[in-house]
Amino acid sequence: MDETSTPDYEFEGFRLDTAQHVLVSPAGEPVPLPSRAFDTLRHLVERAGELVERPALMKAVWPRAVVEENNLSQCILTLRRALGEEAGERRFILTVPGRGFKFVAPVRVVPRMRLRPLETHAVPRHGLDAPGPEAERPAEAPDRGRRMDVRARAHRRPAILLVPLVVLAIAVTAWFARRSPHSPTSPAEYEALTQVNDSATAPAISPDGRFLAFIRGGEPFMSSGQIWLKSLPDGELVQLTHSTVPIFAPTFTPDGAHVAFSAIDWSSTWDTWIVPITGGEPTRLLPNASGLTFIGPHEVLYSEFRSGIHLGIVVSRDDRSAHRSIYLPSHERGMAHYSYLSPDRKSVLVVEMGRDGSWERCRLVPFDGGSPGTAVGPDGACLSAAWSPDGEWMYFAAWVGHHSHLWRQRFPDGVPEQLTFGPTNEQTVAVSPDGRSLLTGLGESQHALWLHDANGDRALTTEGRVASPLLSADARRVYFLIARGPANSWQLSRLDIESGRGESLLSGFEVDGFDISHDERQVVFATTRDGESEVWIAPLDRHEAPALLARGGDHAVFDAAGRVYYRRLGKSVNYLHRITTDGRSDQRLLDAPILEFHGVSPNGRWALVDRPIDGSLAGSYLAPLDGGPPRLLTRGYWPLGWSRDGSMFYLEVGEAENSQRHGRTAVLPAGADGVSFDIAHPVDAAAALISHGEDSLSIGADPATYVYVRSDARRNIYRVPIH
Repeated sequence: MDETSTPDYEFEGFRLDTAQHVLVSPAGEPVPLPSRAFDTLRHLVERAGELVERPALMKAVWPRAVVEENNLSQCILTLRRALGEEAGERRFILTVPGRGFKFVAPVRVVPRMRLRPLETHAVPRHGLDAPGPEAERPAEAPDRGRRMDVRARAHRRPAILLVPLVVLAIAVTAWFARRSPHSPTSPAEYEALTQVNDSATAPAISPDGRFLAFIRGGEPFMSSGQIWLKSLPDGELVQLTHSTVPIFAPTFTPDGAHVAFSAIDWSSTWDTWIVPITGGEPTRLLPNASGLTFIGPHEVLYSEFRSGIHLGIVVSRDDRSAHRSIYLPSHERGMAHYSYLSPDRKSVLVVEMGRDGSWERCRLVPFDGGSPGTAVGPDGACLSAAWSPDGEWMYFAAWVGHHSHLWRQRFPDGVPEQLTFGPTNEQTVAVSPDGRSLLTGLGESQHALWLHDANGDRALTTEGRVASPLLSADARRVYFLIARGPANSWQLSRLDIESGRGESLLSGFEVDGFDISHDERQVVFATTRDGESEVWIAPLDRHEAPALLARGGDHAVFDAAGRVYYRRLGKSVNYLHRITTDGRSDQRLLDAPILEFHGVSPNGRWALVDRPIDGSLAGSYLAPLDGGPPRLLTRGYWPLGWSRDGSMFYLEVGEAENSQRHGRTAVLPAGADGVSFDIAHPVDAAAALISHGEDSLSIGADPATYVYVRSDARRNIYRVPIH
């Protein structure tokens, strides 16, 4: 194509050279961009001020390929970083929830002048020129086979300018050389290490590579499963634990003779236990220590509670001597759950939860604890991390674009690169001792909506993933979140139970959480835009557009009078707020900060909140909203709440007597004031005992009728060779 056929574009000091396929910074330096990211930026800039729908943008950038939305999300993240946007900023690219993107910076079109062959001219803006017609050959950029059409020109500058040009060329070439045109993994090479018919996840490999430990029958974090062992390659599976508490983070001791794991006692602390690979009873290795890894014969790196549930990373010997802090999240709700030391013992990869209790991007911090470090990996919820044996690569398992896949990034600040694709999810990542393959739990989970009534149990949904059901007071309708189709994003739906007819309620929004007003005329919901959680309200009859109530908030609910309560997310602490439905009055209700907000009584007089407990971790409190001290209900995390009419109170009581694992809900009479329930003996006082966890069900006016989410996981451990 003739160079005069396309113009350049300038915005905020940047110049987009469409003929040379280069973004030039305000300082005059070329900004390295993968070709797909450049194409994304060009398409948006050429339509500046217009909303570009996601499907149209993906078709323009990948015209001959079918890709997942997380590829586009990664391109947008790369562009935000290249343009210097901070989290929550909208200086250049605005995200329109559920629809697409808009380039919002002022753009100036710069027409090109026709250039004659062999004529002297400079490389645009950065003032670095290169001699010789041989440079007219286009340089091959190995990013998915596309070319980077950068041509150097003849010039009449002093020869000393050749030095910085050569340095620049080497730097740009080295950057692109990191991006192989071939995928470093191939599904044809995946090797199944387990073949269970339920779920195998959280793999750990022994130091000599002979044994595989993993969690079977649950999720990788706070799991209801057990630790199992397999001798590679074809040994029998052996169950090592029979725990009655949630577990996670299996890892081998340096001598390979034991498997260490974290166990949760909700009423006290999270401890590390070890169990022999030959079988036997587990023994406690270290109290108040979770996510532990061994970094020496008697040296360990682990997570430790400082106050409440504020969880930081520390290092010590296995008797807790030589104790030293590495990293502590800035927010009191922050929880750094996993940590991985680099081979050179200078850096630590941290997997953490943020102020709202959700997984954040992974963090790279110095082992000396000198700084809080920086975010690394893809822009998504990081679940697990690992190092290559030579320390050149960081590996991640992360949720990006509604799928969990494996990623890698060259240490310390390379561009994140997706390694695995497809409809299945990879939950965790571990590296083989030789560094030639990754181990992960690969598969899928199904989450269906079910109804229990006088006629028994029956499925209400047969496709997609369902979460957060809410049954109407008359038990005729159920509201819920569902993710299905290629987008796989959470959408709010309503189902008429008798007819089976369903409908989507909030077009254009991905919903993090919601509540329905007691008259079923309004919905209040939380959504995330550009990294910030927001609270919105909308009429269910769609006669008016949704309206933004508050930025920096989540967990919004109604009381019976239609007032809205939500958790306000602060820089270091969170608070309980009440806001009017027009957004004009926003009031803090409790002086003390809160960790979690479970709900409010229908009469608006009481709130259920989690707060730190002296001498323990945290607990659920019944807080009066008209003044007075709060009442401690439970220690630890036990979901609870009121029925829609306030006559009943629901409390998670564990899957069995003395069990710390969730799985049963006690239905307690709430009394005339709504708070006269017997919390000390919930099972004995229960009007009904439901064999499902409180956080997965919703009950109508009659506890004999309820809806719940039934989950079914199919997952196995795979070895993924990397090239």
